[in-house]
Amino acid sequence: MISLQISLSLFKKSMRNPMPQHKLPNQFQLESGQTLKGASLYYEVLGKISDDKEVVWVCHAFTGSATVKEWWPSLFLENGGFIDLEKYTVICANMLGSCYGSTGPESVNPKNGKIYGNEFPELNNRDVVSAFIDLRKALNVSTIDYLIGGSLGGQQALEWSILEPEVVQNQILVASNARHSAWGIAFNELQRQAIELGENGKEEERQKALSLARSIAMLSYRSYHDFEINQKGRNEKGDWKVVSYLNYQGKKFNGRFSLNSYKVLSKMMDAHNVAEGRGGNLEEILGSIKTKTLCIGIDSDNLFPLEEQKFMSANIPHAKLEVINSSKGHDAFLIDGNLISQFIQKYLINTLYEEF
Repeated sequence: MISLQISLSLFKKSMRNPMPQHKLPNQFQLESGQTLKGASLYYEVLGKISDDKEVVWVCHAFTGSATVKEWWPSLFLENGGFIDLEKYTVICANMLGSCYGSTGPESVNPKNGKIYGNEFPELNNRDVVSAFIDLRKALNVSTIDYLIGGSLGGQQALEWSILEPEVVQNQILVASNARHSAWGIAFNELQRQAIELGENGKEEERQKALSLARSIAMLSYRSYHDFEINQKGRNEKGDWKVVSYLNYQGKKFNGRFSLNSYKVLSKMMDAHNVAEGRGGNLEEILGSIKTKTLCIGIDSDNLFPLEEQKFMSANIPHAKLEVINSSKGHDAFLIDGNLISQFIQKYLINTLYEEF
């Protein structure tokens, strides 16, 4: 099965540079009422955890991993970013449900010795953050000075600031939201339907299904203007550039992600709503947040439109909004990472001199 093959290949790759593994409580309680037995998190710590260094905790995006320096290098000093590992300790953990080391659908269910597959329990962002909190306590980290998350990771960071207001001092929410929109859910549902077309077929059919899902996702990750600038017209073979581009992105994705994890994490994103079960509306819940907050939006983002970051910054006390002007769409938070680093550096200066 392609998902298992991918999971094994990712696991072998991670073993070349082994990351620590944190075991969660043997019966880890989920919001759904179900439990995960014997679950664990893969995580990475850059720099030494000590009292004289501030902690930066990064929550990775949908298909990211714990190796933050690989997929978000612009955050680090050597690439023009703000993170100097002489001053900061950086922690990033692979979220539950993913396929980069932490317990997910391709893991073995200890109850029956078989791969979870479609039997993996439903997760939400609070489950993921609860697991992160367990790791934080195990690492003896009492304060998170800067919690950073982009996209799905931003949703988790926001949840964390509500669950542990005394721990999270500052949060930086990049291209994210307080409740996932009907528009975003629609895109995720189309991707899941594409996966379902081939998930029970042969390996080739499963690959095509995951490729199609990724191609659909690319429409939400980029923008009209980005496609017009970079994918307009035909290539040297006479094929439409945009068709070749989508096919390429879909096929490339097959080699690095799990079909079942894709479904689990997309449903987790859909369920995001920080007001759910908290006895108030979104404005009230956001208004109760004590953490200093920097919201960063992208003016061409079709998936997490700028109005969502404006909404958060308008309702969270001690919040500020910065906007990336880019044609790259949602993916600008990774592609134009140098701009994010500039905004963060500005934020650090302002908070240092209490101008925030």
